[in-house]
Amino acid sequence: MARKKAKEVSIDHLSAMRALVRIVELGSLSAAARELKVATSTIARKVSALEEMLGVPLLHRSTHHVALTEAGNLYHARAVSMIADLDDTLRVVAELDAEPSGPLKLTAPVAFGRRYLAPLVAPFLKRYPAIQLDLRLTDNHNDMVTGGFDLDIHEGENYLDNLIVQPISRNDSILCASPGYLAQRGRPATPADLAQHNCLRYLHPEGDPRWHLSNGKTVHSVLPQGNLQSDHSELLLEATCAGLGIAEFEIWLIRDLLVSGALEVVLPKYRLDNALTGRQIYMAYLPNRRISTKVRVLREFMAERLKGIGELPEGLAGKVPAGERRKR
Repeated sequence: MARKKAKEVSIDHLSAMRALVRIVELGSLSAAARELKVATSTIARKVSALEEMLGVPLLHRSTHHVALTEAGNLYHARAVSMIADLDDTLRVVAELDAEPSGPLKLTAPVAFGRRYLAPLVAPFLKRYPAIQLDLRLTDNHNDMVTGGFDLDIHEGENYLDNLIVQPISRNDSILCASPGYLAQRGRPATPADLAQHNCLRYLHPEGDPRWHLSNGKTVHSVLPQGNLQSDHSELLLEATCAGLGIAEFEIWLIRDLLVSGALEVVLPKYRLDNALTGRQIYMAYLPNRRISTKVRVLREFMAERLKGIGELPEGLAGKVPAGERRKR
């Protein structure tokens, strides 16, 4: 079917755009009309005027249901983004000379959130009491647009397309074990020695089950073998501290245990590479959140307090030969 040519029509385009978005989100013209406190006929006229101006139908209408046409799908997707950008700009301008306020939605991994973000919630909200913080902890990457997230803290580089990123820290991983286990079973000197040890394995559907250890240009790939595997890093950490075996962890998860001596680095001359967790811990946000005052103060607050958390503590750095440490 040939499409009508777009024509000039007198229309409040922004109002019609908002009406169409609410119709789609609520599922009917009448529901959108009730929310917007106007007559259903008024909502219908807005959509009709929009379709007449564009020269294409945007909605398939029935008595109890509406559905987007092909053109409607394209228009709706752009409209949602444009309205979000506009609303965010209006909020930012209003915030320029005001105290940061309003809802602020943050997401982070579960273990990371419990260890590092939970202690920071109260200090942040005491400093900015007009902000309403919504903190969601998950080990899956959320869609920041559909989830309405302002800031995402995660390790790894696999999810950063179309986002602005700010590195917080390197994200180093090491092999470690308890002093008791190493005293009983011995300390491996090379990756090949791991075959004689009980290795505790972390499972992830997208992860490589092997441990990749490098010394200079030589890379050794080892498939860990042992009597425990799990998809829960904190469970493996409990078992490692109890002296069950050798396991791989990111530094941020075990910093305090390394400092206290509860865990020791295994194979300190070798660097451990993990493509799943990546080399950096990032804060990521959408381009339209770049100038938001409340997002900026949250980023600055977190960056100051989380700096370097994924790196080997200074007091232990000397135990790892300088040539094998990752360069800053």
